[in-house]
Amino acid sequence: MKKLVLILILFSSINVYWSQGWVDIGVKGGWGPTFLFNQKVFDDSRYNHEFTARGTFGGKIGLNFNMNHEVTFDFMVGGMNQNFGYSMMLDSSASANSYTSSINYQSFDFLLMYRNNSEGKYFEVGPILSSVRSVERGDSFFLSGNDAGFGMDDINKLQYGVSLGFGAYFMGTDNFGITGGLRISYMMSDLINNANATGEGYPFGQHYVTYSSLSGSAAPTSSASHPLLIQLVFEANLDFAYLAKANCGRRKLLMF
Repeated sequence: MKKLVLILILFSSINVYWSQGWVDIGVKGGWGPTFLFNQKVFDDSRYNHEFTARGTFGGKIGLNFNMNHEVTFDFMVGGMNQNFGYSMMLDSSASANSYTSSINYQSFDFLLMYRNNSEGKYFEVGPILSSVRSVERGDSFFLSGNDAGFGMDDINKLQYGVSLGFGAYFMGTDNFGITGGLRISYMMSDLINNANATGEGYPFGQHYVTYSSLSGSAAPTSSASHPLLIQLVFEANLDFAYLAKANCGRRKLLMF
């Protein structure tokens, strides 16, 4: 009997939420610094991370259960850039030469976010899945300036991680609004494909006691290269449709 009561309460709560719900759509864009974090590189005094930024743009669709709780699905076109300055001694009798390198990729990003709206502010958190579409590595050590041997086979094309953000509503009308805030995304997966990184010292061209000594599942997690994105994001939202109950009892999605 208790289980039946709990089930009825649950369905009643869901019914209340849906009866107040509406759907919004929006376009959004962002810009900010991106990083490729590898502990071995951070510990290497020969390498200096340079400030590198990238933009992102896309759209969203949100299901609002009430004024405070919303689930959104975002599709974004983005990626990551990371530039480095590094030094290398080509001859033991010579001084170190300075070079620059970079690694960049473009991706399609899919985010499923829970958003809490309260008093004109919002907080969001959820998983992110990125499909890498193209990648390149530049290095001034090469005469061409590009590492032609580095390509899609040297990375894990599907990246996964977590995103969180917060911000505020700036302006709008009854069914249209503009928001701005900060979003941070951290990829928990390794960008580099260990199986192909062994002989090349990717992603940096240096052979640390990480990828270059162990491959596959045996590679220590401290050797992994994790993309990190910190971006200012602006969003324009339009309340598109709301849920209403017809005379027959069925729910319909009606346009505003």
